[in-house]
Amino acid sequence: MVGADGTHSAVRRLLFGPERQFVRDLGLYGATVPLEPDAIEDPNEMTMLTAPNRMLILHPSRTTPLAIFTFRAAPPAPHDRKNTALHKQTVADAYADVGWRAREFVAAYLDHPAPFFDPLTTVRMPSWSRGRVVLLGDAAATALLGDGSSMAMAGAYALAEALAAHPGDHTRAFAAYESRLRRGVGPRQRRVGPLSRLMVPRTRPGLTVRNAVGRAVGRTNQTASREAAYR
Repeated sequence: MVGADGTHSAVRRLLFGPERQFVRDLGLYGATVPLEPDAIEDPNEMTMLTAPNRMLILHPSRTTPLAIFTFRAAPPAPHDRKNTALHKQTVADAYADVGWRAREFVAAYLDHPAPFFDPLTTVRMPSWSRGRVVLLGDAAATALLGDGSSMAMAGAYALAEALAAHPGDHTRAFAAYESRLRRGVGPRQRRVGPLSRLMVPRTRPGLTVRNAVGRAVGRTNQTASREAAYR
């Protein structure tokens, strides 16, 4: 059996124990809501607004763009995954004094019947398998935004290769798969604390530092791309 049922994995809970043993809170919340296609002008351009403790991203798409809220709440919101009314109020309170198009996107969030809301967490497991059950993606390990999806795709490929390389021996296959994936996720998990603080700074000086780092990384990537094009 492959448990690929996300951060709040029921497979992991049944096999390894309660979620609180493996899931660590990063002190941030993530919320998303789909928007109408005309909410963006350029489907290839992502727009980001930041304020202390809050980030708001307009994520482009040719079909369904997203408004992505990433923020700290004061006081922290109760972890009630089924209380949509509480989620909506938490998002509205967090962005009440933010300008730009925040009011428009918050209104879209409040109007949606089932918008996404969850604390941002990192999942760390001592082992990703037990017996004939193995965990994949967010159920096994995450570091920061997007890692679960990437790990699910890379992990599925690695797991398939491991099973093919060890036919009839799931124990060796699971061990090979985990060893291969941990080499990538381990360093990212060690950086998750500083990265989460850099991503959503608490102060305006912190925003200045984050923006400077972003510009430097952008210039580095552009230089690398140009160098690769000339090779």
